[in-house]
Amino acid sequence: MLQTIEAILDPSRHVHLLEPVHVTTPARVLLTLLEPTISPERDSAAVLLKRLKDNPLQPEYRRTDKEIDAQIKQERNAWE
Repeated sequence: MLQTIEAILDPSRHVHLLEPVHVTTPARVLLTLLEPTISPERDSAAVLLKRLKDNPLQPEYRRTDKEIDAQIKQERNAWE
């Protein structure tokens, strides 16, 4: 079974798991390094707001509330 666990790799090459993991025998793992975040705070609203401010949506991707609601309704109706 594959399982993804969030962790931090520090400069001294120690891995710090950010969620509980239960193993009963040694397990093989693969480590994927992601780009560093702006802030060490995890899931910070301030980080998200800064990213949105620094990288606004292009005009062709912006939608009004009515357009979004219409698209949601269309997608819901497509399931029937």
